[in-house]
Amino acid sequence: MKDILIFKIWQHKISAVAALLTAVAVFLWPSIPLLSVSQWLQFFYNYTPQNYFYLLLSALAGIYFGIYVYDRKVSRCCSIKSAKTGATSSVGGVLLGACPACIPALAFFLPLSVSIVLSRISLVFLLISIGIMIFAIYRMNGFKRFKKLDDIDG
Repeated sequence: MKDILIFKIWQHKISAVAALLTAVAVFLWPSIPLLSVSQWLQFFYNYTPQNYFYLLLSALAGIYFGIYVYDRKVSRCCSIKSAKTGATSSVGGVLLGACPACIPALAFFLPLSVSIVLSRISLVFLLISIGIMIFAIYRMNGFKRFKKLDDIDG
């Protein structure tokens, strides 16, 4: 089990710190439109059905970035297919549609009817973002078992 890449990134300091910082940054991102971390945490606590999915999405974004850093800094010989899918899902999925506190901020720029529709289907955006992020981790070989990876890392 520890030979799978998503578990291997936690054994190296650089990729583990990158994964944790990214997960925290994605999780705290909605505090920017709310202008307060405490308001975001209160909103997160009261936003019951989707807060678990948003927490999962934050963790997946951290794991994706941890795999990316692991590939670039720790293990340069491990072939990873493509990083474009994850970057697109991070920006498009997490920061635009899945951020639960960003939808009220979008209400300033969009008509009321569009804001209401976005708030009603935000769970759909969140689930799509989670699916895209899992696909991006899959494309980065995050679920692949590397048996000889310990010999390579040195």
